Amino acid sequence: MPFDIPTLPKLVKRVRGDLAPASNTGALRRGDGEVISRAHSGAVSGLYGHQAYIADQILPDSCDEETLLRLAAMRLPNNGRRPAGSAQGPLICSGRDTARIEAGELWQTRDGRRYTVKIAGAISGSAATVTLAAVDAGVLRNLDEGTALTSVSPIEGLSDTAYVGVGGIGGGSDIESIDSLRARVVRTYRVVPRGGKPDDYVTWALEVPGISRAWCVRNALGPGTVGVYIMRDGDADPFPSEEQSEVVGAYIETQRPTCPEVYVMAPKNRPVPLTIDLTPDTPENRVAVQQALDEVLRAEADLGMTLIRSHLTAAISGAQGEDDHKLLVPAGNVECAANELPTLGVITWV
Repeated sequence: MPFDIPTLPKLVKRVRGDLAPASNTGALRRGDGEVISRAHSGAVSGLYGHQAYIADQILPDSCDEETLLRLAAMRLPNNGRRPAGSAQGPLICSGRDTARIEAGELWQTRDGRRYTVKIAGAISGSAATVTLAAVDAGVLRNLDEGTALTSVSPIEGLSDTAYVGVGGIGGGSDIESIDSLRARVVRTYRVVPRGGKPDDYVTWALEVPGISRAWCVRNALGPGTVGVYIMRDGDADPFPSEEQSEVVGAYIETQRPTCPEVYVMAPKNRPVPLTIDLTPDTPENRVAVQQALDEVLRAEADLGMTLIRSHLTAAISGAQGEDDHKLLVPAGNVECAANELPTLGVITWV
């Protein structure tokens, strides 16, 4: 049974009643006793409020940010909160043969994002590919393939303009959000490490910066194997690359006490196309419906799940501006394979 904390007016009334006899109601209105009752009640109310605050700090689902960071540092490895990750990737330079691009040289985009050469190279055949790393961490430092960068300091024999190579510059991630950190700390209370059980592999994967969701599948590629599927929802493409999967795999190797073969990979993307007859059919309502569908898929999407059609129709009905609609495709629930994750496909409006 929860403890009922009295409000300040109730405390004032209680102390006033303690100081004044029942036959003399109102006599303290202008007396010292009224002042004493209000001052005493205010102090007691503050104590009750502080006790309520202390109670909230005991468990991670209700504590404030400062306490959550302390709990995370004690209950999670690597100092708790996942740090921001730096983006890396190839840069294709052109120029005179034998011209060198040294480690530490700076390149920047038109909007001022800076990158440093991590692995040097030399021009051969009028071109060379070097590895760049972002000076500042964060998802905003990820660049698409073909993005132009210019050298901060001119290099003899080298063109001032270079271009991001195949695969782009990626892997940059923001510092973990408080909501994500709170969920991971709460998970340590619910999921106790058990020496290499499936939940442990999910926990280890989520400890890697940038990983937002993970699943573990026993015997994924045959007896004695463990499949770990991961997602990076903070990236433009949430399905991780092989290199990003290898980073997670290398980290799990440092944590696991057992000896199965571990394969870390991205789920297979299963876009779900939709055909919708929307009323009223306006550009604003279409955007609202698409956002509602994105939200329900993000909240419910699970590896190998059955996507319930009625959940899609409920999301469309809840979109702002929608009066009526007909969901023509899909006609029923969508069954996903064991390694598939449903995402929103192309919407056809009729």
